[in-house]
Amino acid sequence: MYRAPSGDHDPGVRGAMLADINQIDWVPLAEGVKFKLLRYCEVTGDWVLYVQLQPGVKFARHKHITPAEFFITKGVLKFERGEAGAGVYGYEEIGEIHEEAGGDEVTEFLYIGHGPVSYLDENDNTLFIGDLAFFKSAWEGEVPENIVD
Repeated sequence: MYRAPSGDHDPGVRGAMLADINQIDWVPLAEGVKFKLLRYCEVTGDWVLYVQLQPGVKFARHKHITPAEFFITKGVLKFERGEAGAGVYGYEEIGEIHEEAGGDEVTEFLYIGHGPVSYLDENDNTLFIGDLAFFKSAWEGEVPENIVD
């Protein structure tokens, strides 16, 4: 049985659930970035976000340690391989490094992380890991690191 969406959203609930993004508050993640934590799983380490980027904001250099998926609902997300506009689904494979990912307009997208993302310096040294613990902490109001340039 599905748990009905509500303003008392629990993204860590076990079992089937529904999450209505219209009833979930935005949480600031960094300057120009906010998100809604739709779901996470302590067992698999998966996490699902609905993200909004303001114009000119780009994510810091990062490497996908595990695969990830996204679906653009508004605006355009730009990165090395091109641009993804509203209605575009993308898959990011293990080992993929993004020098930058951002946009010139308000951009919103669903992001499904199947595990951690490593944020890197210019010499490929890990600065910090964006994983389930990172996003749970941010959801609870404690952003451990800045994920944007």
